[in-house]
Amino acid sequence: GSSVMAGSIGTKGERWISIGVLKPLYSSEPLHATDLFGELGLLRAPLVAGYALDVETQPDCGDCSGAVCTAQATNVTISRNGAEVWSGTLLPGEEAVYTDPADGSGLSVLFVSGQASANLCPDTPPGMSGIQPISVFVVHATGSGPGPTPTRTPISSGVLSVISVPSGATILLDGDEMGRTPGTVSGIEPGVYRLVLAKDGYAPYERNVTITAGRPTVVTATLAPLYGSLRIQSSPSGASVFLDGEQAGATPLVARDLEPGEHAVSLSKMGYVTVNRTATVVAGQEKFLFVTLPKKGDGSEKIGAFISALEREGFTVQEGKFELFDVLAMYDAQIIPSCYGNNPSTPYLTYKLPGYPGLAQGGRVSDAPIRPDNKGLWLDYFMEPDEAIVFVGTTPPEVKYFSYRSYIGTRWFDELGDYARIFASLGDTVNNYRIKTGSIPGQVSSGPYQKPVMIITTGDRGTNELVRKAAFRAGYSTNMMNDDIIPSGLIRMGLANTSDTIAFIHRLAFFANETLGMEYMNSTPGRVFRITPNITHTQQPYGVPHLLIRGTGDAHELDFLDDQEMLREAIIARHGDGMVVSGNKTDIWVLEGFDSLQRETDALGDNRDALYLRNGDYLLGDDDFLIVYGVNHQATGKVLYTNIAVYGTEALNGVVAVTDADIAGSANSYLPGNPDAGLFYVWKFARHCNGEAGCTEVPCCCGGLGIPETVPIRIAFRTYVEEETGIGPVCNEILYDQAIYFSPA
Repeated sequence: GSSVMAGSIGTKGERWISIGVLKPLYSSEPLHATDLFGELGLLRAPLVAGYALDVETQPDCGDCSGAVCTAQATNVTISRNGAEVWSGTLLPGEEAVYTDPADGSGLSVLFVSGQASANLCPDTPPGMSGIQPISVFVVHATGSGPGPTPTRTPISSGVLSVISVPSGATILLDGDEMGRTPGTVSGIEPGVYRLVLAKDGYAPYERNVTITAGRPTVVTATLAPLYGSLRIQSSPSGASVFLDGEQAGATPLVARDLEPGEHAVSLSKMGYVTVNRTATVVAGQEKFLFVTLPKKGDGSEKIGAFISALEREGFTVQEGKFELFDVLAMYDAQIIPSCYGNNPSTPYLTYKLPGYPGLAQGGRVSDAPIRPDNKGLWLDYFMEPDEAIVFVGTTPPEVKYFSYRSYIGTRWFDELGDYARIFASLGDTVNNYRIKTGSIPGQVSSGPYQKPVMIITTGDRGTNELVRKAAFRAGYSTNMMNDDIIPSGLIRMGLANTSDTIAFIHRLAFFANETLGMEYMNSTPGRVFRITPNITHTQQPYGVPHLLIRGTGDAHELDFLDDQEMLREAIIARHGDGMVVSGNKTDIWVLEGFDSLQRETDALGDNRDALYLRNGDYLLGDDDFLIVYGVNHQATGKVLYTNIAVYGTEALNGVVAVTDADIAGSANSYLPGNPDAGLFYVWKFARHCNGEAGCTEVPCCCGGLGIPETVPIRIAFRTYVEEETGIGPVCNEILYDQAIYFSPA
């Protein structure tokens, strides 16, 4: 029955983040608040008894995410009838209580926890925007009316509250140590004092402060760091490092307490080209330098000339990494909320890049929590439209399929006050059917495998031309240069917290030589650079690229529809005794990137080189099993390869899969005498196969590697690359794979 006021952010239907209790109840008199809970900035009604409250949170600049930081303290001022009656600083969990001796009314303020704007921190890039900082206070006011003008008992001493960024500085007042920040010193005689804040690695902060009797003095100081550090890593590791001509150790290493400015770094290792770099150290920051040492004689020694040419064209060049993307490990470490429909048959490599120069929050996802050596590198990145990412390396050893493609990673949604994953492709891939490659003198290799390659990813035509110009001057052939276009008008490029992020995926499927494949994935098959213009030029944004046309008009697989129905009946006849037989129809699972962008839904890292179908969802207990069946699309000649994978619906974690090679000929015994039986397959998924041929067990343990029995499973069917078109087939030319669910009667 109480009258209340409440506040929220976002749109209708969002949760309340503050609430106030009002009095009088059910009356036409003006309403005043007696109790406030949550974020005070959204509660507008005046407090009872003439009280007013002003709070200002102070950020912990070492604990920020995007536009907000954790609040290390808050400055509080209590007024009554326009006169200030108390002010001071509260740490999280602390409470201030004021009681007016004239009439016994009062006000208590508890600072539970909070956030503060990152714009209050010295290193925040100008114009940083994002979500509103939110804090939690509990306020209680007592009194029945405005009351008389407050009187105060004379106080002969003063109070000094000191906050520093970072915290932990020693407080010296006229040379006497008074504790550490954040801290409050009370009982100080009125007068002028010399305040010094001292902390190792930071310049002393000094100023005069005036202490007034009966009033607190609040000082907030940002300490200036004296030194920076440099994290140095290399591939391969174990390279000798010389820093400014002095031996510093072997990679990986962190050089600390370095003077700000440029430092000469040289890395060398037996059998590899010595690489020299200039690294800029910034006071108070740890900069990251990753260097790939090229093997002598493999042509990658042109990299140095390429970087120099780019710098002459007015670019800042930062090096990242080109590494495996361990989706399941990141999910198990709670870095990502989903496995995004990972293909358990095939690995993914990705770019891990440093942020925009000077930008602390370079992206939204990093694998540094499980790969500490990747601190400062991002799997998705905020990018300006005129930036570029350039990969220079070699294509993989012979595989059935490989591709390179950029994606939109995440998008900010104002109505959510948060970002969500889109993971949509931005056009056709650069795959092994249309890639441009160079050659290595003396190398004998058929096809586009183990060949020099350059992939230029950018949203700006002018930047692309400058990169190509620099590469050509460094000695790279234009025959190996491939464009990975970002249609910058289709997405929200930029550095704000509300901008889209960009990601990059290199897909690989089925090495002809597994040993060579493992060496490729676990070595460094190339180097990747983030290239940022230092000077402004007229932007020439790319439009949305033309897409290759799916389909050939050849829908001959649909001629097998009657045979597929016969196969279903044969499966039920063999396995259905004593079982309840059911099943859902297969439909399209993953939308194409441009479709998902318009719907603003998750495309799960789609690829136009594939068609994605699904069937589900089913609970798979100890005695249940699923049988999938249909035409083997590779055997019919429709596609290059196909695979069938099992997913948990909660995490979309792919745990097991079979391929067209595994399922070949598996339907022969179900269709005796049928001349086309070899074009079909039958495969079983169960918790326990007990050695049965044509069966794959679905694990229920081990985090992302399993699916609990309480979580429904989903079957995904992928068909990759129609040879005539070089991309995935169109859905109406494919005979859909199907599934049958068996459970005990």
